[in-house]
Amino acid sequence: MFSKPARKSLNAPGHLFATPSRRRFGSLFGVLWGAVLLSVAGCGGSTATVEPPVIEDYAPTGEVTFDFVIDDETTKSYVVDNVAAGSTLETLMRNLSSPKMEIGGEGTTAFVNSIEGIATNATRGWTYTVDGEFATKGIGTMELNPPTKIVWKYTTFEEATAEKE
Repeated sequence: MFSKPARKSLNAPGHLFATPSRRRFGSLFGVLWGAVLLSVAGCGGSTATVEPPVIEDYAPTGEVTFDFVIDDETTKSYVVDNVAAGSTLETLMRNLSSPKMEIGGEGTTAFVNSIEGIATNATRGWTYTVDGEFATKGIGTMELNPPTKIVWKYTTFEEATAEKE
């Protein structure tokens, strides 16, 4: 049979911290001794250089090019630098100062109502491609991975899905 190892009780006779007053002394002594050790350790100073932390979770940035095809003769182009990977198209478009746009909703319900005064109606609307591919997501959920080219056109759904750049 195995027996449990004997433990010394803090209240055992002859133990340094046997009485309540000695226990308080022991606690105070431990705190003071720790403070002395810390202050002595810090007296020598440190000559080691401190390196800045390495940040591994950063979003790379790049350029996003916009083409807004207003009509057969008018295309307005814009370039936005330093766009972080993972930024949504909605966020980027809301921060553009030009062309004039009206965007309704937000996030999953964000929708382009008009660009340059040309509003979406029952048969035509603003559709976009990302790097030549017809977008299958709304602007609030379309995450960008620059460098990227976005082309907006005022078309019917059928025209937009039939076209290839």
